[in-house]
Amino acid sequence: MIRELIDSIKLTKKEQVISEYLEQEPDCVLQYNAKELAALIKVSAPTLIRFVQKLGFKGYSDFQVTYTQEKTMYDQMKNIRIDSKSSIRDVIETLPAIYDHVFKETRKLTRFESFVRTINYMLQAKQIDFYANDNNYSEVQSACLKLNTIGIKAQCFNTLNTAYIDNIDPRDILAFVVSHSGKNQTMVDAAYELRKKRIRVIAITGKIDPTLELVCNEALYIDSSSHHLPHHIMLYGLSIHYILDILVTSLYYKKYKE
Repeated sequence: MIRELIDSIKLTKKEQVISEYLEQEPDCVLQYNAKELAALIKVSAPTLIRFVQKLGFKGYSDFQVTYTQEKTMYDQMKNIRIDSKSSIRDVIETLPAIYDHVFKETRKLTRFESFVRTINYMLQAKQIDFYANDNNYSEVQSACLKLNTIGIKAQCFNTLNTAYIDNIDPRDILAFVVSHSGKNQTMVDAAYELRKKRIRVIAITGKIDPTLELVCNEALYIDSSSHHLPHHIMLYGLSIHYILDILVTSLYYKKYKE
């Protein structure tokens, strides 16, 4: 996640020096406090503090905790690799470990109260609409099929349909807007327009960029930091699939009890 944060912002020359040093000496954050690390990089301590704050951290200690967690996670996963030398047996045995890792990271981001509220909103809604594009679209299509199968009306869009939202009762609709990055402009714009129509909107998004989350009524977080995993593009939808299945499974048993 930290690498993605660094790549997502415009760096000054001194900040670029800091970024390059972290790349070359990945253990340095684990070993030194802000003053010591700044001296090693040959920048001032305030410059280093501003750099981590620019990434969204409160201060160096907050950055250090997250960096340490991610470094540990990377070290744990670096030997779980699938490459051109891997046999079919290697793939069969390795993929479950990778899947388990993604699910565990997503689980760490879940907020129980958010799921309770969201599931109650879904039970109250007459229609559930999903907004997603690119790789996310196939995931919400699957969720719609499952919801319709258990008697909950659901449909998906890859862009905003203004004619549709102009002719619906906002009290009947619950909308989900999906973006791994949290800054997909098409999805952010869709969420904004839906909110203007007084439609309740739930974001399914990563925590790297808060843009989408800030527009929505509620947010369910997915793991958007799987760049350290092998073949992360293949694994792109695992986290969102897990979140959607939590919702669908919970709804199924709530309706079954009724």
